[in-house]
Amino acid sequence: MKRYAIVLSLMGAVCVAPAHAGTAMASARRQIQPILDQMAIAANAHDTDRFMAAYLRRPTLVFVINGEVIHGWDALHEQQLKWWRNGKSDAVYTQTGPTEFEQIGSGMVVTTRTLDSRRTLPDGRKSTGSFAVTDIWQKLPQGWRIVYSHESWVR
Repeated sequence: MKRYAIVLSLMGAVCVAPAHAGTAMASARRQIQPILDQMAIAANAHDTDRFMAAYLRRPTLVFVINGEVIHGWDALHEQQLKWWRNGKSDAVYTQTGPTEFEQIGSGMVVTTRTLDSRRTLPDGRKSTGSFAVTDIWQKLPQGWRIVYSHESWVR
């Protein structure tokens, strides 16, 4: 009888764990999606400070783009200002599919998005492109923050 009670307890724990994981993931999705929505608005406004509010503001932040590794919030902020020409860029970003969410640990979530971009090049020609962004988010006392990001463009 004691063995039967132990087996039932373990089965209950196993059945509850996935439900709890699903609840945690749903909660993370509800909290992160509005941040991503605000980032999209900021990106299309070329507002670097507002866009980067979601990134961990520490030297440990890592951002990888097409083989280049940028370390730290300050370095990424400086580069983002250049990419958006201090807010004068005309780039328009459009997400092309739903955001994928995957929980990788307690308080850790990966998001993956695909986007299209169009902009005017310095010589006046129009340019379009497609890219994917994968972010690792960590739940911190100040809220969800991107601690690692990878962006790759289709060539």
